[in-house]
Formats: sequence, structure tokens, C-alpha cells
Amino acid sequence: MIGYYALQLGNESVTELPEANKDNYLKNYTAFPALNLSFVAVDTPFQRQGLGQHLLMDVFQRASAIADHAGYFALTLTSLDDDSTAFYKSLNFTIYSENLKNPKMLYPLEDILTLVETIKSAE
Repeated sequence: MIGYYALQLGNESVTELPEANKDNYLKNYTAFPALNLSFVAVDTPFQRQGLGQHLLMDVFQRASAIADHAGYFALTLTSLDDDSTAFYKSLNFTIYSENLKNPKMLYPLEDILTLVETIKSAE
């Protein structure tokens, strides 16, 4: 195996979201439903060859399919280091926590659905 990931449904604290990400619906709750990317890894000899991006595209496609059956606000993850934070930022994930060492990051479901639809249209 050269790469893998794991997803889980859960929730995250609304208080950690920046004001820009809080819409009227979320302001009424203490937590928001989330699909969490709990693990993603590529074996060291295969890193920096685009495999992580391919894994994440599969994550986005599955996240879109999950949205057909379970409602959630965003795909979330906790970044492990500066390199992974830079990688996720390059894919348009945004930081939403105060923890700068291992920031929590998110990719809104609305943006995932748009991305997946754009890819499907191009095929």
C-alpha cells in the first residue's frame, strides 16, 4: 500500500469558526456537522509525486456522495505540521482554529459539490 485515508462523520465547535464562516443557520448552534478526514498518508518514497492530490480528489468525490445521504457543513481535518498545512492551503482548505501548531482546517461542502460537478462536466 502506498497511500490511504479515513473519513468519519462527527461535529465541530461553531465557536472555533471565524465570523466569515458563520451563516445565520450556524449561529444558532454550538456545533456543526462535519465529515472529518481523520487520516491521510502517502508512503515516504512516493511522496511529492501528486498521489496526495489524487487521494484528496477521491475524498472529495466520496464526500459528495456522502452528502446525498447525510447532511454536514464541511470536510474538516487537523493538520500535523507546517508542510501539511501548506499542502492543504494549496488545495483551498482554510484554517478555522486558534491552534497554530496543529490547526484545524475545513473545506465547505458547498465548494466540494461545485468542484466535483466541475470535474464531472469536464469528463
